[in-house]
Amino acid sequence: MNRHAIFAIFLVMGLFALNWFNNSDPDTIAAITFTDIDQNPHSFAQYKGKPMLIIFWSTDCPSCITEIPDLIELHETYAKQGLVMIAVALAHDTPPHIKAMRSERQIPYTITWDKDASIALAFGNVRVTPTHFLIDPDGEIVMRKIGTLNATRIHDMLQDMGLESS
Repeated sequence: MNRHAIFAIFLVMGLFALNWFNNSDPDTIAAITFTDIDQNPHSFAQYKGKPMLIIFWSTDCPSCITEIPDLIELHETYAKQGLVMIAVALAHDTPPHIKAMRSERQIPYTITWDKDASIALAFGNVRVTPTHFLIDPDGEIVMRKIGTLNATRIHDMLQDMGLESS
């Protein structure tokens, strides 16, 4: 075998391994349990059969704060139809800051503090905010978006899942 063929084989194996370790496993995600910032217990498994929008954010992220009105509008439009929205504040944040932001911005969806980064790790070691994951009712991640959410795109994707904008 020549060196180019060996290199190609190792490159393909490396890319396969990278893809394997970087992709979140829906079974792993379903096993995640957490408490929200009011100490109420939750698990991703309890939302099986519902579309979910997971938002990794922080209170010191300007883009995260800018998109809150769009996220509130999404919640108001689709929550009654089953959309579950969970905002995951990264470990460097603090509960007092998170609660103050919720109160100041009147955030209606579930917020949790990922104090040990276990949720971020389960979603591929999220470190950048905002990062969004849209999970379909079958538990498949159908969108991963780093940066501010495109409201039109997310509306279209939710409507493709059978939800209707009011």
